[in-house]
Amino acid sequence: MRRRFTPVEIAIGVLLAIGLLVSLRTLFIPIIVLGVIFLLYKFPPSSWKKVQVRPGPGKGKNTKNAKFRVINGTKDTNNSDDFPKYH
Repeated sequence: MRRRFTPVEIAIGVLLAIGLLVSLRTLFIPIIVLGVIFLLYKFPPSSWKKVQVRPGPGKGKNTKNAKFRVINGTKDTNNSDDFPKYH
């Protein structure tokens, strides 16, 4: 069952479309400005830069670990207290 539009409904639809087009013409610039602001909010200019991937340390590089060294302090060796100052 196919529904057909009556001539009155078609006329109302055409007049509604014309009215929307005329009213949108006066609101065209604010709609464009708000759209640009929204797009800049969603996609800020800082995200426009290309992401530069820096290569990490390669598998072929030989890294040398530092050896553990003991640095001699200035503590008195005559003191027989083996307890640390702070617990």
